[in-house]
Amino acid sequence: MKQKKYLSIILISLLMVLACSEMNDKHDFYLQEGEIIYIGRVDSARVLPGENRFLLRYWITDMRAKELIIYWNQMEDSLIVPIPAHQSTDSIDVLIGDKENIIPEGNYTFQLVSSDGDNLRSIVFERLGNVYGQQFSSTLSNRFIRSVDYDSDKQEVTINWGEPSSSREIGVEMTYFTGEEKNMVQYTNEEIGSKIVLNDVNVERGVSYRTMFLPEPIAIDTFFTASVPLTILQNVALHKPVKTSSNLNDSYDGSKAVDGIISTASRWITIAGEGLEHWIEVDLGKEYSLYSFKVHKHLYNEFLLPNFTFQVQKDGEWVDVSKVENYLGEIYELVFPKEVVTDKVRLFVPIYPNNMVRLMELYVYVKY
Repeated sequence: MKQKKYLSIILISLLMVLACSEMNDKHDFYLQEGEIIYIGRVDSARVLPGENRFLLRYWITDMRAKELIIYWNQMEDSLIVPIPAHQSTDSIDVLIGDKENIIPEGNYTFQLVSSDGDNLRSIVFERLGNVYGQQFSSTLSNRFIRSVDYDSDKQEVTINWGEPSSSREIGVEMTYFTGEEKNMVQYTNEEIGSKIVLNDVNVERGVSYRTMFLPEPIAIDTFFTASVPLTILQNVALHKPVKTSSNLNDSYDGSKAVDGIISTASRWITIAGEGLEHWIEVDLGKEYSLYSFKVHKHLYNEFLLPNFTFQVQKDGEWVDVSKVENYLGEIYELVFPKEVVTDKVRLFVPIYPNNMVRLMELYVYVKY
Protein backbone atom coordinates (compact mmCIF):
# COMPACT_ATOMS: atom_id res chain seq x y z
CA MET A 1 0.00 0.00 0.00
CA LYS A 2 2.79 2.40 0.86
CA GLN A 3 4.47 1.70 -2.49
CA LYS A 4 1.25 2.57 -4.36
CA LYS A 5 0.89 5.74 -2.32
CA TYR A 6 4.43 6.87 -3.10
CA LEU A 7 3.96 6.01 -6.77
CA SER A 8 0.83 8.18 -6.93
CA ILE A 9 2.65 11.11 -5.35
CA ILE A 10 5.50 10.79 -7.86
CA LEU A 11 3.07 10.69 -10.82
CA ILE A 12 1.22 13.79 -9.58
CA SER A 13 4.50 15.67 -9.14
CA LEU A 14 5.59 14.79 -12.66
CA LEU A 15 2.29 16.01 -14.08
CA MET A 16 2.65 19.32 -12.21
CA VAL A 17 6.18 19.82 -13.53
CA LEU A 18 5.04 19.10 -17.08
CA ALA A 19 2.11 21.53 -16.72
CA CYS A 20 4.34 24.32 -15.42
CA SER A 21 6.78 23.68 -18.22
CA GLU A 22 3.99 24.10 -20.80
CA MET A 23 2.86 27.37 -19.16
CA ASN A 24 6.40 28.73 -19.28
CA ASP A 25 6.67 27.70 -22.92
CA LYS A 26 3.57 29.80 -23.73
CA HIS A 27 4.89 32.81 -21.77
CA ASP A 28 8.31 32.48 -23.39
CA PHE A 29 6.64 32.69 -26.81
CA TYR A 30 5.53 36.28 -26.02
CA LEU A 31 8.83 37.26 -24.41
CA GLN A 32 11.18 35.64 -26.86
CA GLU A 33 11.95 39.10 -28.41
CA GLY A 34 12.24 40.77 -25.03
CA GLU A 35 9.93 42.89 -22.90
CA ILE A 36 7.96 45.64 -24.78
CA ILE A 37 8.88 49.13 -23.53
CA TYR A 38 6.85 52.22 -24.49
CA ILE A 39 7.87 55.88 -24.63
CA GLY A 40 5.44 58.14 -22.78
CA ARG A 41 2.70 59.35 -25.08
CA VAL A 42 1.52 62.94 -25.55
CA ASP A 43 -0.12 64.15 -22.34
CA SER A 44 -2.53 66.58 -23.99
CA ALA A 45 -3.09 68.26 -27.35
CA ARG A 46 -5.28 70.81 -29.13
CA VAL A 47 -5.92 71.25 -32.85
CA LEU A 48 -6.29 74.92 -33.80
CA PRO A 49 -8.05 75.15 -37.18
CA GLY A 50 -6.90 77.36 -40.03
CA GLU A 51 -7.39 77.97 -43.73
CA ASN A 52 -6.18 74.77 -45.43
CA ARG A 53 -3.82 74.26 -42.53
CA PHE A 54 -3.86 73.61 -38.80
CA LEU A 55 -1.72 74.23 -35.77
CA LEU A 56 -1.10 71.33 -33.41
CA ARG A 57 -0.34 72.37 -29.83
CA TYR A 58 0.73 69.56 -27.56
CA TRP A 59 2.28 68.82 -24.17
CA ILE A 60 4.59 65.89 -23.38
CA THR A 61 6.49 65.22 -20.16
CA ASP A 62 8.56 62.15 -21.12
CA MET A 63 11.94 63.68 -21.96
CA ARG A 64 13.01 60.51 -23.77
CA ALA A 65 10.67 61.44 -26.62
CA LYS A 66 12.63 63.06 -29.46
CA GLU A 67 10.18 62.86 -32.36
CA LEU A 68 6.45 63.15 -32.87
CA ILE A 69 4.70 61.27 -35.66
CA ILE A 70 1.43 62.95 -36.70
CA TYR A 71 -1.12 60.94 -38.70
CA TRP A 72 -4.36 62.21 -40.24
CA ASN A 73 -6.73 61.43 -43.12
CA GLN A 74 -7.25 57.90 -41.77
CA MET A 75 -3.46 57.59 -41.36
CA GLU A 76 -2.89 58.04 -45.10
CA ASP A 77 -1.04 61.31 -44.44
CA SER A 78 1.69 61.72 -41.86
CA LEU A 79 4.51 63.96 -40.76
CA ILE A 80 7.47 63.39 -38.44
CA VAL A 81 8.66 66.43 -36.51
CA PRO A 82 11.43 66.75 -33.91
CA ILE A 83 10.43 67.41 -30.33
CA PRO A 84 12.54 70.36 -29.16
CA ALA A 85 14.13 70.66 -25.75
CA HIS A 86 11.50 71.99 -23.38
CA GLN A 87 10.25 72.09 -19.83
CA SER A 88 7.67 69.50 -18.87
CA THR A 89 5.01 72.20 -18.52
CA ASP A 90 5.76 73.84 -21.89
CA SER A 91 3.44 73.57 -24.86
CA ILE A 92 4.92 72.86 -28.29
CA ASP A 93 3.39 74.17 -31.54
CA VAL A 94 3.58 72.52 -34.95
CA LEU A 95 2.09 74.34 -37.97
CA ILE A 96 1.07 71.96 -40.74
CA GLY A 97 0.05 73.10 -44.23
CA ASP A 98 1.12 76.00 -46.46
CA LYS A 99 0.50 77.35 -49.97
CA GLU A 100 2.47 74.51 -51.55
CA ASN A 101 1.11 71.80 -49.27
CA ILE A 102 -2.49 72.63 -48.44
CA ILE A 103 -4.57 70.49 -46.12
CA PRO A 104 -7.98 69.82 -47.71
CA GLU A 105 -10.99 71.23 -45.89
CA GLY A 106 -12.65 68.69 -43.63
CA ASN A 107 -13.04 67.06 -40.22
CA TYR A 108 -10.10 64.93 -39.12
CA THR A 109 -9.03 62.50 -36.43
CA PHE A 110 -5.37 63.14 -35.66
CA GLN A 111 -3.24 60.30 -34.24
CA LEU A 112 -0.08 61.28 -32.36
CA VAL A 113 2.75 58.84 -31.63
CA SER A 114 5.91 59.90 -29.80
CA SER A 115 9.25 58.20 -30.45
CA ASP A 116 12.78 58.19 -29.09
CA GLY A 117 14.02 58.53 -32.67
CA ASP A 118 15.01 54.89 -32.72
CA ASN A 119 12.86 51.87 -31.91
CA LEU A 120 10.77 52.98 -28.98
CA ARG A 121 7.32 54.41 -29.59
CA SER A 122 4.33 55.42 -27.52
CA ILE A 123 0.79 54.22 -27.71
CA VAL A 124 -1.49 56.40 -29.87
CA PHE A 125 -3.00 59.67 -28.62
CA GLU A 126 -6.03 60.84 -30.64
CA ARG A 127 -7.57 64.28 -31.05
CA LEU A 128 -10.36 65.57 -33.33
CA GLY A 129 -9.96 68.78 -35.33
CA ASN A 130 -11.20 70.79 -38.33
CA VAL A 131 -9.61 72.44 -41.33
CA TYR A 132 -11.51 75.17 -43.21
CA GLY A 133 -11.30 76.41 -46.79
CA GLN A 134 -13.28 77.51 -49.82
CA GLN A 135 -16.47 75.75 -48.79
CA PHE A 136 -16.59 77.74 -45.55
CA SER A 137 -15.64 80.97 -47.35
CA SER A 138 -18.53 80.54 -49.80
CA THR A 139 -21.05 80.76 -46.93
CA LEU A 140 -19.87 84.20 -45.75
CA SER A 141 -21.58 87.49 -46.54
CA ASN A 142 -20.71 91.11 -45.88
CA ARG A 143 -22.17 92.95 -42.93
CA PHE A 144 -25.27 94.98 -43.74
CA ILE A 145 -24.91 98.77 -43.91
CA ARG A 146 -27.94 100.82 -42.92
CA SER A 147 -26.66 104.12 -44.28
CA VAL A 148 -23.53 106.08 -45.21
CA ASP A 149 -23.29 109.81 -44.44
CA TYR A 150 -20.59 112.14 -45.73
CA ASP A 151 -19.72 115.52 -44.21
CA SER A 152 -17.71 117.31 -46.88
CA ASP A 153 -16.75 120.15 -44.52
CA LYS A 154 -15.03 117.73 -42.12
CA GLN A 155 -14.16 115.13 -44.79
CA GLU A 156 -15.85 112.68 -42.45
CA VAL A 157 -17.60 109.45 -43.47
CA THR A 158 -20.05 107.88 -41.00
CA ILE A 159 -21.12 104.28 -41.62
CA ASN A 160 -24.20 103.09 -39.74
CA TRP A 161 -24.12 99.30 -39.43
CA GLY A 162 -26.65 96.54 -39.07
CA GLU A 163 -26.18 93.65 -36.66
CA PRO A 164 -23.57 90.90 -37.26
CA SER A 165 -24.90 88.13 -39.48
CA SER A 166 -23.59 85.31 -37.25
CA SER A 167 -21.62 84.57 -34.09
CA ARG A 168 -18.60 83.85 -36.29
CA GLU A 169 -18.48 87.44 -37.55
CA ILE A 170 -15.82 89.34 -35.61
CA GLY A 171 -15.58 92.73 -37.33
CA VAL A 172 -14.83 94.63 -40.53
CA GLU A 173 -11.78 95.94 -42.35
CA MET A 174 -12.05 99.42 -43.87
CA THR A 175 -9.87 100.65 -46.75
CA TYR A 176 -9.77 104.37 -47.49
CA PHE A 177 -7.37 107.19 -48.33
CA THR A 178 -6.20 110.18 -46.33
CA GLY A 179 -4.91 112.41 -49.09
CA GLU A 180 -2.99 109.87 -51.18
CA GLU A 181 -2.08 107.66 -48.22
CA LYS A 182 -3.86 104.31 -48.15
CA ASN A 183 -5.30 103.16 -44.82
CA MET A 184 -6.44 99.63 -43.98
CA VAL A 185 -7.99 99.55 -40.51
CA GLN A 186 -9.67 96.62 -38.76
CA TYR A 187 -12.50 97.18 -36.29
CA THR A 188 -13.86 94.53 -33.93
CA ASN A 189 -17.58 94.23 -33.25
CA GLU A 190 -17.02 95.90 -29.88
CA GLU A 191 -15.24 98.84 -31.53
CA ILE A 192 -17.93 99.21 -34.18
CA GLY A 193 -20.97 99.34 -31.93
CA SER A 194 -23.58 100.72 -34.32
CA LYS A 195 -21.35 103.02 -36.39
CA ILE A 196 -17.82 103.85 -37.55
CA VAL A 197 -16.61 107.39 -38.23
CA LEU A 198 -13.70 107.77 -40.67
CA ASN A 199 -11.86 111.10 -40.53
CA ASP A 200 -9.95 113.04 -43.21
CA VAL A 201 -11.25 110.82 -46.00
CA ASN A 202 -10.39 111.47 -49.64
CA VAL A 203 -13.68 110.18 -51.02
CA GLU A 204 -12.51 110.64 -54.60
CA ARG A 205 -10.16 107.68 -54.05
CA GLY A 206 -13.04 105.55 -52.77
CA VAL A 207 -13.87 103.69 -49.57
CA SER A 208 -14.37 99.92 -49.35
CA TYR A 209 -14.86 97.28 -46.69
CA ARG A 210 -14.85 93.56 -46.11
CA THR A 211 -16.16 91.50 -43.21
CA MET A 212 -14.00 89.33 -40.96
CA PHE A 213 -14.93 85.87 -39.67
CA LEU A 214 -13.42 83.27 -37.34
CA PRO A 215 -14.77 79.75 -37.97
CA GLU A 216 -13.98 78.83 -34.35
CA PRO A 217 -12.83 80.96 -31.40
CA ILE A 218 -9.43 79.19 -31.39
CA ALA A 219 -8.89 79.42 -35.17
CA ILE A 220 -5.49 80.71 -36.30
CA ASP A 221 -6.74 82.30 -39.54
CA THR A 222 -9.28 85.06 -40.13
CA PHE A 223 -11.53 84.64 -43.16
CA PHE A 224 -12.63 87.65 -45.21
CA THR A 225 -15.47 88.32 -47.61
CA ALA A 226 -14.76 89.98 -50.94
CA SER A 227 -14.11 93.71 -50.64
CA VAL A 228 -17.11 95.91 -51.50
CA PRO A 229 -16.94 99.62 -52.39
CA LEU A 230 -19.16 101.96 -50.40
CA THR A 231 -21.60 104.19 -52.21
CA ILE A 232 -20.82 107.66 -50.88
CA LEU A 233 -23.00 110.57 -51.93
CA GLN A 234 -21.62 114.07 -51.53
CA ASN A 235 -23.96 117.03 -51.61
CA VAL A 236 -21.87 119.39 -53.74
CA ALA A 237 -24.48 122.16 -53.40
CA LEU A 238 -23.91 122.42 -49.64
CA HIS A 239 -22.84 125.95 -48.61
CA LYS A 240 -22.20 126.95 -52.22
CA PRO A 241 -22.95 130.48 -53.57
CA VAL A 242 -26.51 130.99 -54.81
CA LYS A 243 -28.52 133.47 -56.84
CA THR A 244 -32.30 133.71 -56.64
CA SER A 245 -35.13 135.33 -58.52
CA SER A 246 -36.38 136.86 -55.26
CA ASN A 247 -36.37 136.48 -51.48
CA LEU A 248 -39.28 137.13 -49.16
CA ASN A 249 -36.81 138.87 -46.82
CA ASP A 250 -33.25 138.52 -45.55
CA SER A 251 -34.26 135.80 -43.08
CA TYR A 252 -35.40 133.53 -45.91
CA ASP A 253 -32.78 134.12 -48.57
CA GLY A 254 -31.44 131.52 -51.00
CA SER A 255 -28.49 130.49 -48.81
CA LYS A 256 -30.99 128.79 -46.47
CA ALA A 257 -31.73 126.25 -49.23
CA VAL A 258 -28.13 124.96 -49.24
CA ASP A 259 -27.16 125.15 -45.55
CA GLY A 260 -27.95 121.51 -44.71
CA ILE A 261 -30.50 122.50 -42.06
CA ILE A 262 -34.05 121.16 -42.16
CA SER A 263 -36.11 123.65 -40.20
CA THR A 264 -38.92 126.12 -40.81
CA ALA A 265 -36.47 128.76 -39.62
CA SER A 266 -34.11 127.83 -42.44
CA ARG A 267 -36.00 128.07 -45.74
CA TRP A 268 -35.78 129.89 -49.01
CA ILE A 269 -39.09 131.70 -49.55
CA THR A 270 -39.87 133.75 -52.61
CA ILE A 271 -42.11 136.74 -52.85
CA ALA A 272 -45.74 136.07 -53.72
CA GLY A 273 -47.43 137.32 -56.84
CA GLU A 274 -49.26 136.13 -59.91
CA GLY A 275 -47.38 135.79 -63.16
CA LEU A 276 -43.92 135.39 -61.61
CA GLU A 277 -41.31 132.75 -62.38
CA HIS A 278 -39.02 131.67 -59.55
CA TRP A 279 -35.58 130.12 -59.60
CA ILE A 280 -32.54 129.41 -57.46
CA GLU A 281 -29.13 128.98 -59.08
CA VAL A 282 -26.22 127.21 -57.34
CA ASP A 283 -22.60 127.68 -58.40
CA LEU A 284 -20.88 124.34 -57.64
CA GLY A 285 -17.42 125.85 -57.98
CA LYS A 286 -16.15 123.31 -60.50
CA GLU A 287 -17.44 120.71 -62.91
CA TYR A 288 -18.91 117.54 -61.44
CA SER A 289 -20.42 114.41 -62.90
CA LEU A 290 -23.74 114.53 -61.08
CA TYR A 291 -25.49 111.42 -59.75
CA SER A 292 -28.82 112.72 -58.46
CA PHE A 293 -30.72 115.64 -56.99
CA LYS A 294 -33.27 115.98 -54.20
CA VAL A 295 -35.80 118.68 -53.36
CA HIS A 296 -37.13 118.98 -49.80
CA LYS A 297 -40.22 121.19 -49.89
CA HIS A 298 -42.11 122.89 -47.08
CA LEU A 299 -45.74 122.11 -47.78
CA TYR A 300 -47.83 125.03 -46.60
CA ASN A 301 -51.53 125.49 -47.31
CA GLU A 302 -51.99 125.84 -51.07
CA PHE A 303 -48.27 126.37 -51.72
CA LEU A 304 -47.28 122.78 -52.57
CA LEU A 305 -44.70 123.43 -55.30
CA PRO A 306 -46.07 120.65 -57.56
CA ASN A 307 -44.27 121.78 -60.74
CA PHE A 308 -40.57 122.50 -61.13
CA THR A 309 -37.64 121.78 -63.45
CA PHE A 310 -34.07 120.84 -62.57
CA GLN A 311 -31.66 122.49 -65.01
CA VAL A 312 -27.91 122.54 -65.65
CA GLN A 313 -25.85 125.13 -67.43
CA LYS A 314 -24.24 124.11 -70.72
CA ASP A 315 -22.27 126.62 -72.79
CA GLY A 316 -23.95 129.48 -70.98
CA GLU A 317 -27.47 128.14 -71.57
CA TRP A 318 -29.86 126.49 -69.11
CA VAL A 319 -30.76 122.96 -70.19
CA ASP A 320 -33.68 121.00 -68.74
CA VAL A 321 -32.63 117.70 -67.14
CA SER A 322 -35.79 116.73 -65.24
CA LYS A 323 -39.23 118.30 -65.52
CA VAL A 324 -41.57 117.46 -62.63
CA GLU A 325 -45.32 118.07 -62.77
CA ASN A 326 -48.14 117.56 -60.27
CA TYR A 327 -45.88 116.13 -57.56
CA LEU A 328 -47.53 116.85 -54.21
CA GLY A 329 -45.10 115.04 -51.90
CA GLU A 330 -42.67 116.68 -49.50
CA ILE A 331 -39.46 115.14 -50.89
CA TYR A 332 -38.63 114.47 -54.51
CA GLU A 333 -35.45 112.67 -55.56
CA LEU A 334 -34.15 111.51 -58.93
CA VAL A 335 -31.09 109.50 -59.96
CA PHE A 336 -30.03 110.68 -63.39
CA PRO A 337 -30.36 107.93 -66.02
CA LYS A 338 -27.28 109.20 -67.87
CA GLU A 339 -24.23 111.28 -67.07
CA VAL A 340 -24.83 114.94 -66.25
CA VAL A 341 -21.70 117.11 -66.15
CA THR A 342 -21.86 120.77 -65.11
CA ASP A 343 -20.59 123.42 -62.71
CA LYS A 344 -23.92 125.24 -62.22
CA VAL A 345 -27.44 123.99 -61.51
CA ARG A 346 -30.81 125.68 -61.22
CA LEU A 347 -34.23 124.81 -59.83
CA PHE A 348 -36.77 126.58 -62.01
CA VAL A 349 -40.44 127.11 -61.06
CA PRO A 350 -42.71 128.16 -63.95
CA ILE A 351 -45.77 130.37 -63.76
CA TYR A 352 -48.89 128.73 -62.33
CA PRO A 353 -51.36 129.65 -59.57
CA ASN A 354 -49.90 129.60 -56.04
CA ASN A 355 -46.35 129.00 -57.25
CA MET A 356 -44.75 130.81 -54.30
CA VAL A 357 -41.72 128.72 -53.27
CA ARG A 358 -41.05 127.52 -49.73
CA LEU A 359 -37.95 125.33 -50.02
CA MET A 360 -36.26 123.60 -47.10
CA GLU A 361 -33.23 122.27 -49.00
CA LEU A 362 -31.87 121.57 -52.46
CA TYR A 363 -29.40 118.68 -52.66
CA VAL A 364 -27.14 117.96 -55.62
CA TYR A 365 -25.19 114.72 -55.31
CA VAL A 366 -22.09 113.20 -56.80
CA LYS A 367 -21.35 109.54 -56.22
CA TYR A 368 -18.02 108.04 -55.12
